Amino acid sequence: MKRSAISYLVLAVLLVVTVWIALTNGASHFSLLKMTATDANTLFNIRLPRIITALMAGAMLSVSGAFFQAALRNPIADPGIMGVSAGAALFAFVGALLLPSFFFGKVVFAFVGGALALGVLIFFQPQMDPYRLILIGVALNATFTGIASVFSSTSQVSLGTVTWLGCLTVTVLGILGLIGVVLVTNWGNYLKVSDEQLRSLGLSAGKLRLALLGLAVFLATTSTAVIGVIAFIGIIVPHVGRVLVGRDYRAVVPFAALAGAWLMLAVDTIGRLVIQPSEIPAATLLAIIGGPVLIFILAHKKGGARHV
Repeated sequence: MKRSAISYLVLAVLLVVTVWIALTNGASHFSLLKMTATDANTLFNIRLPRIITALMAGAMLSVSGAFFQAALRNPIADPGIMGVSAGAALFAFVGALLLPSFFFGKVVFAFVGGALALGVLIFFQPQMDPYRLILIGVALNATFTGIASVFSSTSQVSLGTVTWLGCLTVTVLGILGLIGVVLVTNWGNYLKVSDEQLRSLGLSAGKLRLALLGLAVFLATTSTAVIGVIAFIGIIVPHVGRVLVGRDYRAVVPFAALAGAWLMLAVDTIGRLVIQPSEIPAATLLAIIGGPVLIFILAHKKGGARHV
């Protein structure tokens, strides 16, 4: 059996097991076959929307990271560390202030904030190497996060605050975004060659790059508007995918969606269970995992679009 097939089989098993653990464990433990009215309320109004949101957000952020890496030809590009998610979070907060009764307004404002951060990155991108560009992104991230912290320290969103409204928002928009992903996934392969080679084939590198980045920003900012900033998952999952299923984006992207969904749910479930009744946020656990992964990638960097 090919390694890619084994990888998908293992992922499927992990997903089923993790969903079952997440459904039945928490502040209270119960069997899905024998539930009281209180258990049913906990399941359908607290755990189920949180689980669905974690799965969708994990898939969206992982695919977004893969597209950022393809479009910027940068193996460590990720919306969570390049300021895109932080810009989205800041503008989502502004949207909630201006349109408090219109939840979808947060999503629109989040997209604007993410697009603004991306615009700054694109402005600087031709002038510097990929790793200096990351430093610009980190600076943007710190700036947006600092501004947000001045105005809000108590209204942070996370998987622990998700309601059915947020769940349905991220699910519907996420499905639409992922349908778009299916249509343009192969464009990531086109961007592995130089802009001159693409022009000789009658393709516009700029248009391909803009389409992938626009879709990546949509996926990342929609997730951020609902659960806040989650970094590193967009780095970890695509890199693991390239090891297990190869570098063809038609294989990397589906793997990233499934593996990202599992990883987000896994870290959220672990965070809920290890120090009850408190929780460790998924963002914190992913930072603990992602920091060393980023260091490893930087220490072994070989650069170039052929490595993404």
